[in-house]
Amino acid sequence: MKLHIDLDSSYPAYEWLEKQADKIGARGHFGTHIDCYSKTPSENNYNLPVFILDCREGMPTLNEAKKLPSLEGQALLLYTDNLNQNDYGSKAYFNDMDTSLSMDILEEILKANPQLILIDSYGIGRHGEHHQSLDVRCEQSDCFVIENILVKPEMISEIRQIQVSFDLDYPSTGKPCEVTYSK
Repeated sequence: MKLHIDLDSSYPAYEWLEKQADKIGARGHFGTHIDCYSKTPSENNYNLPVFILDCREGMPTLNEAKKLPSLEGQALLLYTDNLNQNDYGSKAYFNDMDTSLSMDILEEILKANPQLILIDSYGIGRHGEHHQSLDVRCEQSDCFVIENILVKPEMISEIRQIQVSFDLDYPSTGKPCEVTYSK
């Protein structure tokens, strides 16, 4: 079952994409992707068990992040329900739900050593410099953030293992990816 989104002109964000001077660069940050500012993953494909953290009532607190088990060799899925509730690229998607983490909470998450962090929202940082600084901090720990996955409530109890395929040769700091899961 797929978790990545296939985008076409019906999405509100498509209008933004069409207005960009650098459509190739912008396309890398459109839809399900990872941001690679300082390094890229060592492999194009991953098959990992998933630990799901329910963030529908808010992003993890520092105390909750400290209680995470070891996530060595696993992916951490931050389930916010944002993409399921709000159209990708809409004002509501970017403004109605704060799915950002503070740097101290991210540091605690990284101590658990996940290989990937997946989020069904615009990322783990607000926008601009905050967003980029959190992604770079993850990269320094050989952890990468996959943004804009689509998780529906009925999928949560089924997701056990994810398969990820990155286009690491895409000529942008945003690298499109496909994400599927198996039960």
